[in-house]
Amino acid sequence: MKVFYEHDSDDKLIAKKDALELSNWIEHLVNNGRELEILINIAKKLSNDDDMIGNLKELTLENKLHLGVFYRYKSSMVNLHECEDMECDIYYVNKHEEYRNLYAGILQASHKLKEKLYTQILGKL
Repeated sequence: MKVFYEHDSDDKLIAKKDALELSNWIEHLVNNGRELEILINIAKKLSNDDDMIGNLKELTLENKLHLGVFYRYKSSMVNLHECEDMECDIYYVNKHEEYRNLYAGILQASHKLKEKLYTQILGKL
């Protein structure tokens, strides 16, 4: 699938790249949410640690909230084409970086908690 074309302007290339990246973030967070739901069930059966289960549930909720934020961001991306000056372009570039940091934060929290659960489970085997 060819997404980028030689005749695309720099602005259009950046917008396409950002939209593609956002779609990947959304897909990854959807999968992360599914995995967290499965891990809650595993923790209930193998760990029986109420704190861990509570943390997994809290992270699942946070993941869902982040997904909502990213879906709203995706629908607002149509405004990117309204920019007529560099200041406006920079605003959207910085905004995208904020979303990238938000995405990285939820992933980091997920990995940390998953690793803790996996270590806990391995200790019981």
